[in-house]
Amino acid sequence: MRLRLFQRHWVAFVESTFLSLVRLPKSNTDLLEEIAPDVERLYNRHLDAPRLWYPHEQIDWGSGQDFGTHPWSASDYPLADGVRSAIYVNLLTEDNLPYYTSTLLSNAPANHPIREWNLQWTMEENRHSMVMRDWVHITRCIDPTLLEDGRRVQMSTGEVPQPDTFADLICYVAFQERATQIAHRNTGAHLPKDDKMGRNVLALIAGDETKHYLFYRDLAAAGFAIDPSSMMMAAARQVVNFAMPGTGIPAFTRHAVRIAREGIYGLTQFVKDVLSPVLELWDVDHLAGLTAEAEKAREELDRTIAKLVQMVERMAQKAAAETA
Repeated sequence: MRLRLFQRHWVAFVESTFLSLVRLPKSNTDLLEEIAPDVERLYNRHLDAPRLWYPHEQIDWGSGQDFGTHPWSASDYPLADGVRSAIYVNLLTEDNLPYYTSTLLSNAPANHPIREWNLQWTMEENRHSMVMRDWVHITRCIDPTLLEDGRRVQMSTGEVPQPDTFADLICYVAFQERATQIAHRNTGAHLPKDDKMGRNVLALIAGDETKHYLFYRDLAAAGFAIDPSSMMMAAARQVVNFAMPGTGIPAFTRHAVRIAREGIYGLTQFVKDVLSPVLELWDVDHLAGLTAEAEKAREELDRTIAKLVQMVERMAQKAAAETA
């Protein structure tokens, strides 16, 4: 009888130990290796639906004026301060892309398909700053001196997030690409209706950002299938600490406040248009087999989102009261 009791306890101990080992998060290297087929699959999907457009074809070159003969004035292109700030921040963020590429490549081993994707992504993103700057200079919607001064500061610091793990990296870029898509889309909607050139430029950029977002969103989803615990902890960290790219831009906080007040991008858009759809697709509320640490991360994520939702509701109530 004692032998059978001992055997039962021993089997239970072995089973519990095995299950705890199975639930251990994989290393950064393991996730990179196991996710390689998904990177290749999503990269091929991306290439199967190319978006080939030329920046120079989007600009009405004949409508421009020489800045030496006609110095810039805000009256050249009447625009709300928040919309002007959005154009300024979005463009400088696109300028800063090479530093993001460096961060991404630092997490990409030799011969891994993520390297090829990063180079393709950089090539496609590069034309965004090109076409935006051409449009800005032709229409005079932004002070060119202010823009160049901001670019020099932004590019000389090269401030970008530095995720600790590959899981953190793909979670962050999924949120960031979605946020950038929303920011460009909403900025275009706030342009004067007679600026068809600007609306077209920002629509093209938002379309590219949509494809890039889909790549990273679905790559992160593949990561959740491989290692749900590491991905859960990474997603929670990125939500708790998320900041839009551009924090190195001069007077970024002031511009961010203006952009939010204009309804282009702020906490409301972050919660409703970024967090909600992305986390819902990753189905973080129903992940099974998480480690104890990952469960705590999910609880922290839930608390953070609840606080953010409360803040959004209070902001909406305050805005409604001020309008009334």
